[in-house]
Amino acid sequence: DFGLMGRITDEEGVMRKLYALIVTLSSSRYQFVWPTLRQTTEEICAGLDAAWRFFAGVPKHIVLDNPTAMVVRASATDPGLNRSFREYAEARSFFPDTARVRHPKDKARVENQVPYVRERWFAGEPFAPGLADIRHHAEKWCREVAGARIHGTTRRVPREVYESEERAHMQPAPIAPYDVPLWSEPKVHPDHHVQVQHARYSVPTRFI
Repeated sequence: DFGLMGRITDEEGVMRKLYALIVTLSSSRYQFVWPTLRQTTEEICAGLDAAWRFFAGVPKHIVLDNPTAMVVRASATDPGLNRSFREYAEARSFFPDTARVRHPKDKARVENQVPYVRERWFAGEPFAPGLADIRHHAEKWCREVAGARIHGTTRRVPREVYESEERAHMQPAPIAPYDVPLWSEPKVHPDHHVQVQHARYSVPTRFI
């Protein structure tokens, strides 16, 4: 799930909204937080890859929220996944299961963690400009604070439960970053060019 944390100063000194991609494992409740300024498919894939490195494994089944960077058509029976994200899921060998719209109980184990992360990790913490320091701090907090606490529901320590019971059921973590493909359907202009991601490319006349 994504959650709005607050505002930070970026490397250019501009105040920006800071979001966090939060990944919570269903059995142990061990979690990972990926701070980001954008909710794009590229950032989601980078954040999930960082989570798999943190957990040293990939789950087989993931329940998703419905941001357009992952889901282009929300549906309880026939959801449409963003093509780039679908290919990422195939590359990482997990099944993406979308939560129903306006049904927070479908992902309650992560939904409830958004205010917890905002209040216990982000609120009042001083950070250096940019994302590097924030991401390092978030990962350390996940391991040493959130992962080491007695969980309010399970009454167990998430990191210990993960290592002793859940980790054995994870798939191997990826060893290389994922190169996210960008798909588009550009119009061919009379000058034989198309524009994709602010770059112009020439194509044969028959495509005009």
